[in-house]
Amino acid sequence: MPAEEIARLDLCLNEALANVVKHGGVGAGQSDVGLGLKLLRSGGTRTAQLAVTDAGTPFNPLEHVTRPQPASLEEAEPGGLGIAMMHIHSDKLDYRYFEGRNQLEFSVSWQARATDPVSQPETLQMQPFRRGPDMRVKVDEPNGLAAGENSPRPVERRTLGIRWIPLFRGVDEDAVQRALEDADVVLLPAGTPLLKPGERNQSVFILLSGDVAASLDSNLSPHVAIPIAPGQCIGELSAIDGKSASALVLALTDARVLKLSKDVFWNRLMALPGVAGNLMISLTERMRRTNELALKAQREQLELIRIRNELDVARRLQIGMLPLQRPMFPGRQDIDVCGFMEPASSVGGDLFDAFFISQRRLFFCIGDVAGHGVASALFMARTVGLLRVLAMNTSEPDRLLAQLNDRLCGGNDTSVFVTLFCGVLDTDTGELIYSNGGHCPPLLRKRGASTVLPLPRGPLIGAFADMDFLSLSVTLDPGDTLFCHTDGVTEARAPDGEEFSDKRCLSLFDALGDMPLPEMLDAMRHEVELFTGTAMLEDDCTMLALRRPPR
Repeated sequence: MPAEEIARLDLCLNEALANVVKHGGVGAGQSDVGLGLKLLRSGGTRTAQLAVTDAGTPFNPLEHVTRPQPASLEEAEPGGLGIAMMHIHSDKLDYRYFEGRNQLEFSVSWQARATDPVSQPETLQMQPFRRGPDMRVKVDEPNGLAAGENSPRPVERRTLGIRWIPLFRGVDEDAVQRALEDADVVLLPAGTPLLKPGERNQSVFILLSGDVAASLDSNLSPHVAIPIAPGQCIGELSAIDGKSASALVLALTDARVLKLSKDVFWNRLMALPGVAGNLMISLTERMRRTNELALKAQREQLELIRIRNELDVARRLQIGMLPLQRPMFPGRQDIDVCGFMEPASSVGGDLFDAFFISQRRLFFCIGDVAGHGVASALFMARTVGLLRVLAMNTSEPDRLLAQLNDRLCGGNDTSVFVTLFCGVLDTDTGELIYSNGGHCPPLLRKRGASTVLPLPRGPLIGAFADMDFLSLSVTLDPGDTLFCHTDGVTEARAPDGEEFSDKRCLSLFDALGDMPLPEMLDAMRHEVELFTGTAMLEDDCTMLALRRPPR
């Protein structure tokens, strides 16, 4: 900013603090005063906008009647001129009361000069290189030792000129300054790339301040990012061999980077005694750090391979727990049952099961553990094991869910829960008694028409102990089909975010409900894939269908 505009802004700020904030009420001058400064650009005009806020009682200084300026010093009275001064010296003055705070904004504007920073491609700004890079890390004087080493008087590195940069260590400082006369400093806002993989690079950069990291991946991941310390060189390899940059270099915070053209780097700096040796030392240190990171990444990769192998074993064990054969009971003519389960990851949290607890009574269930992954898979395995034990001793579905809920609540410190629908079907009479614990309703196809099965209310399983569950009953006639599913079907999303929905699921079941059960489940899964536009699932997808064969 020009000195005149700085003085105007400073005057307005002092008047605001001295004459305006105090009017906000008793103690307002000491209560939570805030300041905010913005620099705005519009063509060749620059505007500095300063905001003063306080938590006092509402007071609009713009509505305050200001006193006229006195004709002489004898007529002057203390106070009351601050608002008039701000009107005179600011180009714009605004007030509002927002969220319990007085907010007074004033701004000054001026025309940009040729020496002001200008915008460059990719929104980068440049400024001439000057002595004293902005390095606020403290070191000791007079010899630049680290703070605390035989010197009680620490000073800031920015007072040491360029001696702190490893490339110029031990090199004549005046000679380096002459070599850098035409060099520029690049101002990198946070998130701005300095180099991109595949781009041609003709310059060497030295980080002056801020946080910058490099990655061989086009997306900078915190797990593989290589931090670049202030003073380190960037892009020297591509400047040496003339090839494209191989890494993404990104500013993590606002940063300042010294830009050295090929002429400055090769013809001026490399000709100075000591610079070439410092460059070799820097390259050696970087290779050593890169080797260490490569070894670390290799160890992590081996650990990842081991975990994947264990997850593959877990997936096979989980699949082995579910009755995936089609049909489930090929030797019986009185019932047809078919299931399908596809986890979103290596292991999932969905479950289904069906087995006879007597010659004519079939128990079946379908459930969805919250989340998916290893934790959900472990809770799923525990749920399946308990269900098989309880179902052999409890023929009433509502009592079974109550007992299962109490068992799962014990020792459940992670607060994982499962939604569950279960029922007991008499294969001779078709009577189905069922209960529900927070699960989505099944669909029933009866006499060629598809409807949603009415559900009794029931809480989530494993969330709260000592809960009561209800049961209902319905008769499945020969030819009737019951279709159960998890929310991985109805909540599957299209690229635009639209859900598959219960309505679409019912319509599809109505169209496919008379197909053989294995083909029907496969067709349902295919329609979900077409709707989402991808074979990859966001959630586990599980379906279970039962049909009493026609006579």
